[in-house]
Amino acid sequence: MTPSPTPAQRPAASSAVGPSLWTGTGTQLNEIVVRINYDIIRLFSEGLYKSPAKAVEELVSNGYDANAERVHIVLPDHPSTGDVSKSSLWVIDDGHGMDLTGFEQLWRIADSSKSGSSPASSDREPIGQFGIGKLAAYVLAWRLAHVSFSNGRYLYTAMNFRDVSGHQNEPESPVSLALRELREEDAQLMLADIEREDRVAWAFLFGPSRSEHWTVAALSDFKALYRRLQVGRLKWVLRTGLPLHGNFGICVNGDQLAPSRTNLNPLRKIRLDDDLPGIGHVEGSARIYRQPLTVGKSGRVGRSHGYFVRVRRRVINLEDDLFGTTQPNLAAWHRFALEIDADGLRSHLLSSREGVRDSNDVQGLRDYLVKKFNDCRKAYDEWCRKQDETLDVAALLGKNPSVHVTEPLRQSVRHVLETGAESFYFDSPGQSYLNDEERQQCAARIDGEPIQRIEFKADGSNARSLRYEPIGRRLIVNTEHPFIEKLTGSGKRRVVGELFGSAEVVLEGQLHNHGLASSVVASVLADRDRVLRVMAGRSSPTALQIARLLDAAEDDPESLERAVGAAFGSLGFEYERRGGHRPGPDGSLTARLGRVGGRLEDYRLVYEAKQTGEPAVPAQKIDLARLDLFRREAKAEFGFFVARAYEAQSNPEGALNRKFKESETQLALLTVQHLRDLVKLHFEHGVTLVDLRDMFGKKRTVDEVTGWIKALRKRRQEGEVVPVGDLLQWLEDEKSDHLSVPNLHAVRAKHSAELAKFEPELLETRLRAVEQILGKEWVEVTEKGVVMHQTAAEIIGRLEKQVGHGWSGWKTATSG
Repeated sequence: MTPSPTPAQRPAASSAVGPSLWTGTGTQLNEIVVRINYDIIRLFSEGLYKSPAKAVEELVSNGYDANAERVHIVLPDHPSTGDVSKSSLWVIDDGHGMDLTGFEQLWRIADSSKSGSSPASSDREPIGQFGIGKLAAYVLAWRLAHVSFSNGRYLYTAMNFRDVSGHQNEPESPVSLALRELREEDAQLMLADIEREDRVAWAFLFGPSRSEHWTVAALSDFKALYRRLQVGRLKWVLRTGLPLHGNFGICVNGDQLAPSRTNLNPLRKIRLDDDLPGIGHVEGSARIYRQPLTVGKSGRVGRSHGYFVRVRRRVINLEDDLFGTTQPNLAAWHRFALEIDADGLRSHLLSSREGVRDSNDVQGLRDYLVKKFNDCRKAYDEWCRKQDETLDVAALLGKNPSVHVTEPLRQSVRHVLETGAESFYFDSPGQSYLNDEERQQCAARIDGEPIQRIEFKADGSNARSLRYEPIGRRLIVNTEHPFIEKLTGSGKRRVVGELFGSAEVVLEGQLHNHGLASSVVASVLADRDRVLRVMAGRSSPTALQIARLLDAAEDDPESLERAVGAAFGSLGFEYERRGGHRPGPDGSLTARLGRVGGRLEDYRLVYEAKQTGEPAVPAQKIDLARLDLFRREAKAEFGFFVARAYEAQSNPEGALNRKFKESETQLALLTVQHLRDLVKLHFEHGVTLVDLRDMFGKKRTVDEVTGWIKALRKRRQEGEVVPVGDLLQWLEDEKSDHLSVPNLHAVRAKHSAELAKFEPELLETRLRAVEQILGKEWVEVTEKGVVMHQTAAEIIGRLEKQVGHGWSGWKTATSG
């Protein structure tokens, strides 16, 4: 055989030389007719392979089935950001290669030779099945080429999938591929990029110790999905999903992949070795650990917990840790891993080999897996019980405490110190202050004594209830937080504050330890802080919390009564609950407008919350006469019903709408969605009590109220935005001394150029929205004026944290 030329002797190859320009190279031997049903192609493009890493894995699987000992993957630089338009992705294996018959077999779609027994030369069972694995490349690139060396001949084909997509209106249209034979120097020129990127792979293609047979698959002309390919994720998929053992190895960009395994000592290990009906023999192992398997770098790249079901040593459920079972206890689940070989599932596989068809046999396997999880969970529960027996106050605050304290704290502190991630109670000094060794030392000190000192300090009524400083292991309890102040009796019962503060720090650690994202943990604890302030009588619910109350109350009449009161309370009404066993409406609402032009403008509403356990409330359940009687007895101007939905609510000729049209009462139909929309509109742009009086005075049916809300939203969005930031600053400027109460009318007159276009009530409404969002400890709107307990800058900063920069209601006149 002719010796390979050296790189210096070989003509320089441009990266532009790829499969797209190979079509005229070599001697054509014959044509391969590929009959592809476009529906199969479309099936792939619409989600059979949504993960780019899984599509690459399919090409690697072909090498495994070809009895390869080595597979090399060479990726273009920076697939997510770089210019890969003229580059190729190479998958190189030293399998048995393809001759003329092999190339013809390659392009027989859904007619695979793999479904039978293995080739005589193979010592392993094939993991492919349906003969459509090569089409996984279609989701990544438009062009797929193969070069193969077998029996001393270099053969290749190149597929342009654009030719296939052009036949989408024909159910099965043939595409012809030219099968060509190359000279060795032509093959070297085509594959020259591999020599530069992976010299080891090049050596078994053309080196002195070359393989007797090999295949190279090349993808080029990439699609958008390819840019989502992450090298770390690809390595995890290959390492976890494919059977890496002594006679099969994978390299990615020159890095040899090691089999995925955990080095932790399990609490319990169960060997699996059973025969299941319809599945046959299964074997493997199940383990559960003290530490969660969901933290660290591996948890961000791919999962290490859950079920790993293998068919012919290839994991078929990488993206489904539950394998179709129900969600178990999360604390135990994140510490559990089960690996099982179930080759009998092969006949149950979907065409993507990423899932199984539902059947009684498959359900039997699922029940078997759940039983093994529960067996392991018993060991974890027993370990937790023993840990709980040692957990007391001295252990919490002293040396050598329970692992229930140290483990969540250590994991959370390490995460905060290494990443600077968002935390609610933990103070992060920033990554620049600590090197790796110092972070390790900090974690070790926490293992021995997580809380070295507890201090009580006045951090302000609006600050967090406590802070934990990991470096000094100091727990600082805020004596001015409303809940702490009430809990400790203004500092007289400090031991209670110590216990509460310690428990809160451990709580955040546990939330992180259960695999919740840092931003989710911070949001949960922020909501908790607001609830504690409400319990202490010092805060009001936000728009988001009101929306959650309404969501939770849709199917509970009593909860809906209270949620309606909270919603209208946020709109500025005084709420009085009237329900229970007393006769009368469910609630009463009062709008305090005061006197305008010597006339009292206050008005009242009564309402009934309707729930029947049905999707929509029937017309016969709406008793207008009864609610109107309650309205008159309460001397209320208006009344309304509120429900999730009403039967035929959008049908003008429906029984309910006819009933309202024929009635002379001042009653309206509202839905829970109306309340959500009103609250959101109020927090974004402001809804005045005068606005709502107009709505209740003119609108009756669901569609009429919906139209009114949409019209008001449009007017607010198209009109001038109240510059709340400037308004707060001008109110602060009006304070001549610390006892003065700035007057809104005086500020409006002084800054008439900016504020005269807004009605005084709208300005007051916007400030009441601020009061509602932040609470009266920040700002209070009274009959005498606006009381600001913080500076304008502090209030604006808090608003931005609470509702974000994108809400137009918080723009200032200067910021636009």
